[in-house]
Amino acid sequence: MSAETYIAKTIENAPDAIASHVRWKITLLLAARMREPLSERATRSLQHPEEDSIRKWLLSEHTLHLRGTPQYQAALDLHAAFHQQMLSIANLINGGDYEQAERLINAAEPFQSASTALANAIMALDRTPAGKSAPQK
Repeated sequence: MSAETYIAKTIENAPDAIASHVRWKITLLLAARMREPLSERATRSLQHPEEDSIRKWLLSEHTLHLRGTPQYQAALDLHAAFHQQMLSIANLINGGDYEQAERLINAAEPFQSASTALANAIMALDRTPAGKSAPQK
């Protein structure tokens, strides 16, 4: 299953990052349902989160003004955690265990909760004033 169009787009803002995140979820679900392994490029991207377009955006000039905020650190951490979840599912897909992969994709824990946490963190970045920490609760 090719994910080239999903991992090649340059991300410039939080809505672009959310769109990329959703496309990855769809890519995994389609691969599981179509009973097809992921492409080598998609698998590599999951194995190397530093090469992922969301991570590149987080480290780009587009988010420079957010460095040092708790929201920025949370987004970095949650991106890494979500990649771990995606990689676990990708390994099942590439190993031919499509049913288990689909069960994990649809399960509330840990995949969906990690996905939601990352999406919320990305949107929090969009609401964070430049270079200022959000109020502590």
